Amino acid sequence: MKNYIQYNAFQNKEVIIAIPALGERKEMYAALASTLPEADIVAIDLPGHNGQLDSDFSFQSYNKAIKEIMEYLKITKAHFLGNSIGAWIIQNFYTNYPDSVKSLILLDGGYYFIGEYQPDDKAEIQLPIIDRLEDLQEAINEEVSNMVNVSTENQEYLYNYFLRNFVEKNNIFYHHSNVKALNDLSKAIEKNNYCIENEIPLSVLLLLADDHPDSLLDKKLNRFQERQPNAQVEIIPNSYHFLPLTNPGEVAERIRKAIL
Repeated sequence: MKNYIQYNAFQNKEVIIAIPALGERKEMYAALASTLPEADIVAIDLPGHNGQLDSDFSFQSYNKAIKEIMEYLKITKAHFLGNSIGAWIIQNFYTNYPDSVKSLILLDGGYYFIGEYQPDDKAEIQLPIIDRLEDLQEAINEEVSNMVNVSTENQEYLYNYFLRNFVEKNNIFYHHSNVKALNDLSKAIEKNNYCIENEIPLSVLLLLADDHPDSLLDKKLNRFQERQPNAQVEIIPNSYHFLPLTNPGEVAERIRKAIL
């Protein structure tokens, strides 16, 4: 069974199944859970992430694992939330298990078919291997300090989260992800259109970060809203791609109003 963690367990009637971004861990939802105590959040690691020894990195296998966790926890139906690649994964889960889904919450992903906008010969993902703790700390400090809209308190939280993305073995620091898992999952959403093409009879919430310009954003959103005319769409000001990490309060507020 996949690694999962349950926040605010058994306190609430509403359950959110949360899927991380590519290369991230289930713990990326800890801050969101603390700001959304009215929801029981079950966060599930992606295959090949967080030290899992998977050999099958397919969406099909992962969907089955999510369903098994729901059955183990006696969850018959839940809201589904995904950040980045997670937003495509939860749509694919809905396609396979529609009766298990109450709503879809897409965080900065899942609203367009990547294969229409990126070349087929995209370079393979490489993972860093870092010899010195000081170099790792410096790189993370630089990444976090560039997030100028994040509070000092949240910058410290981000620093600690990103630091734990690396595992030390024999004084060498390795990223927690399996590189084949990263590439298999990334290629899957480039080659397959997991976006739901027909309007679905559920609440759909799409939250977007505004940290990078996208000249095709209007085109992507227009097509998304043609498919899902009743979806609620909002760009969160002063936000970043990993919304559950960088903007948990804003995400919680919008989920509370639109979904719960």
